[in-house]
Amino acid sequence: MTPIVTRRRLMLGTLALSGSLIPGTRWAAAQPYPARPVRLLVGGAAGSVPDTVARLISERLATALGQPVVVEDRPGASGIIAMQALVGAAADGYTIALATMSQAVFNTYLFAKLSYDPLRDLEPVSTLVSGSMVIVCNSRFPADTFGELVARARARPGEVLFGTTALGSPPDVIARFLMRAVGVDVTFVPFKSGPEGVNAVMRGDVQLFVDGPLIVAEQVKARSLKALAVTGRVREKELPDVPTVGEAGFPAVLGEAWIGLVAPARTPPDIVERLNREITGVLQNPDLRRRLETLSFVAVTGSPAQFRALIRDEHARWGTVIREAGLKLD
Repeated sequence: MTPIVTRRRLMLGTLALSGSLIPGTRWAAAQPYPARPVRLLVGGAAGSVPDTVARLISERLATALGQPVVVEDRPGASGIIAMQALVGAAADGYTIALATMSQAVFNTYLFAKLSYDPLRDLEPVSTLVSGSMVIVCNSRFPADTFGELVARARARPGEVLFGTTALGSPPDVIARFLMRAVGVDVTFVPFKSGPEGVNAVMRGDVQLFVDGPLIVAEQVKARSLKALAVTGRVREKELPDVPTVGEAGFPAVLGEAWIGLVAPARTPPDIVERLNREITGVLQNPDLRRRLETLSFVAVTGSPAQFRALIRDEHARWGTVIREAGLKLD
């Protein structure tokens, strides 16, 4: 006897078949993350330090995730362009971004009408790297230690010219914090780039300059500049003879720049945890850690909650410095 196929059964069977064939259905949505390439936004130009860090990490993160991680540089406006692209993307884990101290903290206080709120619009995933600055001086400057610099600056308020890289940049803000913390008054002179600042302090246009070790190490080794102190917790491997500010007698003074990984706010917790877990594994790779050290960075891992707490703490710390200095970029 031939089975009777009702119209209802026929429709249900057709729907079930079409659901298994058409992309975007419940079956497709149930695929484990990630099911397609992930975009990694960077607020710097090709070849910049953030871009280099992103490409070193993205290669290994792609292997861990089993999907390509495509680096997209969105330079300009102190990293705001990249952050706008991030917060405007779907909170599904397929768009993530590198966040520097400037993007995650400083911009809140440097721009009166910032188009995103780092504390509200960013989902912290993990810290990535941290690095110190180096304070250098002209070879003829009459100070050979950080303590001697402080004593001279205290005796001559406002006379010492302190060069930094770009108004409101991490070297600029960290330098202002250090001088405020040790109680000295210097005159800050921001330059457009690190090399421009290095040339200025070598000529004697300014007596002091601060930037990352990569920018100044060659001149220090050649004795064209004197390195007075490293601003971080430990000595810099490229300049092992240069003490930290703590070793120089100022243990409460610390200034390190960091970079982390963020996603759009409200990205599902399981996706954030997956990204954090894979990043933690990636940063354990000895070869990657060595390559990061050539950029004067130390790999730093932590949970999303720890990274969120760091960002909040940094707002409390650096917001005061920027407001008291009256720094504005708009």
